Amino acid sequence: MRMPGSARRRPMPRIVPLVLIGIVAGLLPDELTNRSNHAKAETWRQEGASAFARAHREGVVLSDNGRLRLGHAVQPLGKLKVARVWDLARSSEGALLAATGDAGQVFRLGTKPGETWTLLQDSTDSQILALVAGPGPTVLAGTGPGGLVLDLTAPKRPPEKLGPSVRYIWDLAADAKGTIYAATGPEGQLWKRESGKWSLLYDSKAAHLLCVAVGPDGSVHAGSDGEGLIYRIGRDGKASVLFDAPQSDVRSLVVTADGTLYAGTAAEAGNTSGNRNSLFLSFSRPTPHDAGDRVPTAAGSARPDAIQDAQVPAKPPQDTSKPPTPGSASPRPVSPGDNAVYRIDSDGIPREILRIKALIHAMAWADGRLWVGTGPEGQLYEIRDRGEESAPVAKLDSGQILALQPGPDNELVIGTGDPGGVLRLGALHVSIGRIVSEVHDARLLSRFGALSWRADKPPGTSVSFQCRSGNVGEPDETWSEWSAEQSDPDAARVIAPPGRFVQYRVKLATSDPHRTPELRSVALSYRTTNLAPELTRIEVPDLSAADGAARQTRLNLRWDVTDPNEDEMNFTVLVRKEGWPDWVRINAEPITDRNLSWDTTAFPSGTYRVKVVASDRPSNGPADAFTRERESLSFLVDHDSPQIELTRTPHGARIDLADDLTRITRADYAIDGGPWTPMFPDDRIFDSPRERIDLTLPNLGSGTHVLLVKATDAAGNVGTGDRLLVDEH
Repeated sequence: MRMPGSARRRPMPRIVPLVLIGIVAGLLPDELTNRSNHAKAETWRQEGASAFARAHREGVVLSDNGRLRLGHAVQPLGKLKVARVWDLARSSEGALLAATGDAGQVFRLGTKPGETWTLLQDSTDSQILALVAGPGPTVLAGTGPGGLVLDLTAPKRPPEKLGPSVRYIWDLAADAKGTIYAATGPEGQLWKRESGKWSLLYDSKAAHLLCVAVGPDGSVHAGSDGEGLIYRIGRDGKASVLFDAPQSDVRSLVVTADGTLYAGTAAEAGNTSGNRNSLFLSFSRPTPHDAGDRVPTAAGSARPDAIQDAQVPAKPPQDTSKPPTPGSASPRPVSPGDNAVYRIDSDGIPREILRIKALIHAMAWADGRLWVGTGPEGQLYEIRDRGEESAPVAKLDSGQILALQPGPDNELVIGTGDPGGVLRLGALHVSIGRIVSEVHDARLLSRFGALSWRADKPPGTSVSFQCRSGNVGEPDETWSEWSAEQSDPDAARVIAPPGRFVQYRVKLATSDPHRTPELRSVALSYRTTNLAPELTRIEVPDLSAADGAARQTRLNLRWDVTDPNEDEMNFTVLVRKEGWPDWVRINAEPITDRNLSWDTTAFPSGTYRVKVVASDRPSNGPADAFTRERESLSFLVDHDSPQIELTRTPHGARIDLADDLTRITRADYAIDGGPWTPMFPDDRIFDSPRERIDLTLPNLGSGTHVLLVKATDAAGNVGTGDRLLVDEH
C-alpha cells in the first residue's frame, strides 16, 4: 500500500516545458534587483491544483483548489483471504461485519484488542452483496445470484426469498423504525420488510435498482441502472423521479442527517444516457448480462463474468477464447467514463460536486464530510463543505474500493477488491509528508535567488523547504546535494549552485495529529546568466547584379542576430574602404533596427566592408553586458561614370567603354540631337566593365554631324562622349 495521496514515481523528462509566470517584486536578492529595469529576473511560481499535481507526493493530499495538506494513516484490519469485500456493516455491539465474494461468506471482527476475523456465515450463494444493521440487534445480508436474504443474528433461520424473479439483492437499508428495504434485480424491484415479512413496495421499469437509502424523515430513495434514475418512493409505494442523471448507472446513495442526498454514478465509457442499452460492466456490484445475468468486471481482475447458480458455489474454469457467458470466470476489462457525485438539497435541484474518470462504487458520510470510493485504481476522495472542496485522500494497492463504513472516533473503514481486504483510515493526520516538485527548466544557466511560499501553519505544525540544481533535465549524481532545510519564508535563500534546472522539496510536519499545515503556493526567483548575442549574417548589396536603372546612392545593409536571453539590443555600424587604416562609424547613435540605409554620397568610390557591433546593454548592467561584432564580405561603392572613347571608322565609329568598378549595363547613341538609339557590344552582351562596340552608321550626307554616346554602369552612373563626323562628299 502506498501512503495517502502518493503516486508511483515516474522518470522525469529530460526537458520540462517552461512556464514563466512573471516577475515578483520583493522576492529577489539585492544583487538581482539592482539591475536595469529589463534585468532577467524571473519567477517560477507553483500555485493551484494543476501545478502541484505534477509533483511527487508521499503522505500528502492535494485538494482541487490547490491546497496541500497531510494525509491520513491507512492501516489494514487483519487479513481476509477473499477476492473482494462487497459491503461492510457494524452490529449493535460494535463488531465489524464484512460481506465477501466469491465464496459467499460473511466475516466478523470483534471490538476487543487482538481479535481476528472469524467466519460468521457461509452461504450457498457465491456472493454476499449487501449488509444492513437495523436499529436493534438484527443484521441482514443479501446474496446473488440466488437473491436470498440471510439473518446473521439467527444463522439457523432459513434464508428468505423475496420473490421468484429476484436474483440479486444489490443493496439493503433500514429506517429508524426497523423497516428494511432491498434494491433488487433483474426486474428493478424495491422490497420492504416489516414485522419479519417482505412485500413489494415498487416495481420500476429499470432492469435493476442498484442502491437504496433512507432519509431522516423516512423517505426512501433508490438508484437504477440503464436510465440512471433516482426514485423517491413513499411508504404507499408511490414513486417519483427525483433526478435523471446524465450517466446510465446510479450506484451509491447517501442521505445525511439534514436530508441532503448524495448520489454517485458508475457508468462505463460510452455507457451514458445516450447509450443506455449497452452492457453494464461496472465493478461495484455484480450486474446482469443484457437480458440474462450480468456481472462485475474490471481491468486486470480475475473475477467471474457471471455468478454461479445458488446450488453451485464453485466456479469452473472456462476457455477465455470464447465470449463470456453467464457462469464464466473470464475477466473483462472496464473502461470508466466520466462519472460524478451529485448533491440534491431540499429544493430538489441536483448539483454536480465532483467529476472524475472512474467508477464510483461506494460513498459514506463521516467526520462532517463525504467520502467517495472508486475503481479501477482504488482511489479514495473526500468532499468538504458540501462540495466546495474535494481531494484524493488515498490510493490503495487494491484496484477497487467497494465499501465504506463510518467507525468510531471519526475513522473510516474501507472494503476493497482485487484483492479483497478491509482497511482503516484514521481521523488523525500522519506526522510527516513530503512533496518533490517537478524539474523546472530555466532554459539557460541561472543564478537562483529567494524562495517564497504561502502556507497556513496551525500551532504544532511546520513547513520546510530544500532545493537542488543541475544541468541535465533528470536529476542524477551530477546534480547538487539538497540544501539545508529552510522554514522561514521571509528569510529563505536558495543554497543551490547555478544551473539550468532546479527542483525543490517540501516537508509538512505536525506534532498534533489533529492538525495539519496547508501549503498554497511556492515561488522561486532566479536570474538567467547573460550570454552574448550572435551575429549570424550581414547582407550587403551586390552591384554586379544591379541593372543600373537607378543610381545606387543609398545602400541597404541588413543583418541577422540572435540572443539566447532574448535581450533587447542595439547596433553600431562601421565601414572601411580598402587601404584605410581604421573603421569609420556611420551612425551617430546606436540603433535598434536590424537594418540601415547608408547614404554613400559623402563617401568615395571603392571597395568596402561593413562591421556591425551588437550589444545587449539595454537589458543588462554595464558589468554584465556583452558585445559581439561581425564583418561583411567586401562590396562596391561606385559614384564614377563610365569612360567613353570614340574612333571614326570608314562605316561609322568604334566605341570603347570602360568603368573602373562595375560592369557596363547599357549604351545608347544619338546623331545630331536625334532620338537615343540603343546599341550592343560586339559580343552581344553587357557583362564586363569594358565593352567595344563597332557602330555602323547610315549615309549621313555631306557636312558636319555630331555623334553623342552615353553609357550606364550597374551603379546607375552615366557617362557621355561625343565626336564630330565630317563628310566631305
